[in-house]
Amino acid sequence: MKKKVLLRLIIAQALFLVACDNSIDSNDSSEANQGQENKETIIKEQIDSDYYRPVITEDGTYAPSKNRGITRSLNSNVNMRTFEVDLMRHSQPYFSVDDYFFQEGQYLSSELVTSWLRREEASEAESDEESDKQMQGLNPPANESEDAGERVPNILNSILEQNFYIQTENGLEFAGVSIGLALNSVDYYQLAQYEATYEQEISREKVLEEGQRIGNEVVSRIRNIEGLENIPVMIGLYEQSARDDLAPGTFIATGLSEKDQTEVSDWKKINEERVIFPLEGMQSAVGNNFANFKSEVENFFPNVSGVTGLGHYIENQLVDLEISVTTQFYGKGEMIAFTQFLNEAGKTYLPGNVPTQINVESLNGMESYLNRENDKKEYEVYIFN
Repeated sequence: MKKKVLLRLIIAQALFLVACDNSIDSNDSSEANQGQENKETIIKEQIDSDYYRPVITEDGTYAPSKNRGITRSLNSNVNMRTFEVDLMRHSQPYFSVDDYFFQEGQYLSSELVTSWLRREEASEAESDEESDKQMQGLNPPANESEDAGERVPNILNSILEQNFYIQTENGLEFAGVSIGLALNSVDYYQLAQYEATYEQEISREKVLEEGQRIGNEVVSRIRNIEGLENIPVMIGLYEQSARDDLAPGTFIATGLSEKDQTEVSDWKKINEERVIFPLEGMQSAVGNNFANFKSEVENFFPNVSGVTGLGHYIENQLVDLEISVTTQFYGKGEMIAFTQFLNEAGKTYLPGNVPTQINVESLNGMESYLNRENDKKEYEVYIFN
């Protein structure tokens, strides 16, 4: 089990690094489509029921996304990682982990996605040429009254593509695509005559309305890309959190466009929330449990710098709790004793019916990791050398 937990950490880190890669691939869509012909290998063993099995190229390598680096525009690292991981999770009702294999997006190039992230301009909106329309910005056009406090905010921040395949008698067959649209809950901007950065909050209703509009337009444009004309397309709307928010954002809606459709047929709202303890949620039963745990930890070890918790709620029910403990260690014995204490304190004070992870970090990096599955009483403990 310890090996499995460690492997999860390594895979999560690898996925995060791929999503955040600074280098942007400049291959165009024709090169991306050529790449589809070479994928014949899969990893058959599924290490966890939550993970897709990846597609490996014919030469035994992993093919990164064709628009690598685009998600670096998101407000924080936690938004970047959650945007990618949660898009996989919300794709599962449409593309089952048991039946589908995963590959990062191979159709939407960096050039195309970058053009979609711009504002729509009047000249573009009036264009009748299909090639011009395919490249025009998806954000709402600016108005002439921005200095008067009537600025039209940028809604769309980033786009992420994920591809899905099924195994057939003739090999792998491309069978679906998920498109994540990262949307701003706060728009940050500068006015020409001032150096300061301004903030403009955007209501959930506006984010959802504009996200659905943009999602339908994305589907319409996707149908003009070779290889995507008759493929099921899932659109996910991710509302990213603000720059100073420690918690990541959440997906607020998903929808599917069937093979023969040019828009999403039915949008499904998602009720999810992420709460940072002790900054919020302390009046709840979970908040009280966390407060007791935090107090015990800080009293036990004098060098604790901070104890925070990230609670993930779905339909108002806590489904996952991740606790981060930051401290200073001066010896291996201290670290081992502290980890053993956390194991006992976690079993005593933290909710027993919720998957829980405790990460212990110092200036040297990760020191130890404790993990308890939903149906387990005991924590699995890994102490890093």
